[in-house]
Amino acid sequence: MTTQTLIDPKLEAQFELLIEAIRTIRNLRAEAEVKPGVKVPIILQSESEQERQILESGQSYIQDLAKVEELTVTPNLEAEYKQAFVGVVGTIQVLMPLSGVANVDALRAKLEKKLDKLEGEIASLSNRLGNPGFTNKAPEAVVQGAKDALAEAQKQSEILRDRVERLK
Repeated sequence: MTTQTLIDPKLEAQFELLIEAIRTIRNLRAEAEVKPGVKVPIILQSESEQERQILESGQSYIQDLAKVEELTVTPNLEAEYKQAFVGVVGTIQVLMPLSGVANVDALRAKLEKKLDKLEGEIASLSNRLGNPGFTNKAPEAVVQGAKDALAEAQKQSEILRDRVERLK
């Protein structure tokens, strides 16, 4: 019997979904600066019945490995969560309400400071790329690096702006 016949692709895909959900929750916890010992409420929203069944069957793993106090798996969100961090795993939306978990005002101030710094970086890169002296004389790799850095900074800025807005 080969090892290929021992691998169950369906089961492997289910575990991958659980692993990605746990990873996303941990990332949200880190971004919100939630202390390691603090358990958080998490809402996992998916319209897929199959995904919800996988998440519900792996509920104990998610709660233990991502330090989740209350886990809700739902086909649709009952309310709009203003003060929450949101992540996505495939077609699953992961929400971590921040009320009672993080100092929302301090977190918002920190994110606004990061956003200001990022916007300064975007302005600097935009000016450099708007300068014909730079774009015509610099090696193509350097110009492309600046374009890539600008695109990355703009994407990060968009994410931060959304997070700041959710904390208001």
